[in-house]
Amino acid sequence: MRRFLFIAGFCALLPAAGAGAQERPAEAKPPKAAAKGAGKAKGKANGEAPALERWNRMTPEERREALSRLPAERRRELQQKLQQYRNLPPEQREQLGERYRAFRQLPPEQQNRARDLFRQFNSLPEDRRPLVKQEYEQLRSMPESERNERMNSEAFRGRYTPSEQQMLRDLSQTFGSSR
Repeated sequence: MRRFLFIAGFCALLPAAGAGAQERPAEAKPPKAAAKGAGKAKGKANGEAPALERWNRMTPEERREALSRLPAERRRELQQKLQQYRNLPPEQREQLGERYRAFRQLPPEQQNRARDLFRQFNSLPEDRRPLVKQEYEQLRSMPESERNERMNSEAFRGRYTPSEQQMLRDLSQTFGSSR
């Protein structure tokens, strides 16, 4: 659950962080020194490490400089996400990197849709998030025919609100199967 929320939160924060720093376009670039080191990272996609890894590789001074250009609330959120990332075991960081690279491969309109879905998920009441997250993970592990059957079942419709049902359908369509 924490990984899902972390990915959701980080994906939602990155474009905003880039836009807030020096009026740059949505593709935020870290300072040159950090970008050079990030290009040499293992697991890079298209010659570039995920933005999370670039931020994590910045020196404390470079990070402070980049973060100082952000609004206070965004800065706190991004610092918290970076700390959560650093605290993950290496396997989970790699998995997160793979998911982030997959996210970056989506067309811009699907990335925006995914961000909207993540925001929607994060706006669910605290007690509903674990249920919706668990259902999403189960749906992801199913072949499409089983997934459709599950989403059309009476049990599914009885357990989730119409907006949760739609969110789960949209998440399943956007992110497909984990198989």
